[in-house]
Amino acid sequence: VGCKAILVFFQYGVMANFYWLLVEGLYLHILLVLIFSPNRHFTIYLLIGWGIPTIFIITWTVTRIILEDTGCWDTNEHGGPWWVIRIPILISIIVNFILFVSIIRILLQKLRSPDVGGNDQSQYKRLAKSTLLLIPLFGVHYTVFALFPDRSSNNYKIIFELCLGSFQGLIVAVLYCFLNSEV
Repeated sequence: VGCKAILVFFQYGVMANFYWLLVEGLYLHILLVLIFSPNRHFTIYLLIGWGIPTIFIITWTVTRIILEDTGCWDTNEHGGPWWVIRIPILISIIVNFILFVSIIRILLQKLRSPDVGGNDQSQYKRLAKSTLLLIPLFGVHYTVFALFPDRSSNNYKIIFELCLGSFQGLIVAVLYCFLNSEV
């Protein structure tokens, strides 16, 4: 029972990570699209970041108990319970990637406006810098292997996600906290 409980909390943490990345993307997109929005939707963000993973982890736990209650739940012989977790994570990755592309499009439009000074090269440098800053914030690196089956790309996926994912928190902390004078 203890092993299963630990695995449930582990899966909850993984899913919450993806949904908090989605919340960051939604928040930034809303800031860029609705410039004069007085409502910050904090409660909705909390419900997305913590609530959606809770619903799916409870559903996953119940399906594991009913369909595949063997061992410590660390293997997936039947696909049903695994997809209860996998599909919401894939949806969050896809929506976050769409938000990322939309934000890059908005930044490109703002850089091309006549109010922004500078030559083309400086504008593209600013766009490249903004894009590189947004990649760890949005977790864009997860889209590389998101749609591949786990068995076909497992070795490369582990190496790629460990290399990029393990530094995601550090990169976000350095870029958005330590190098930001407002913080």
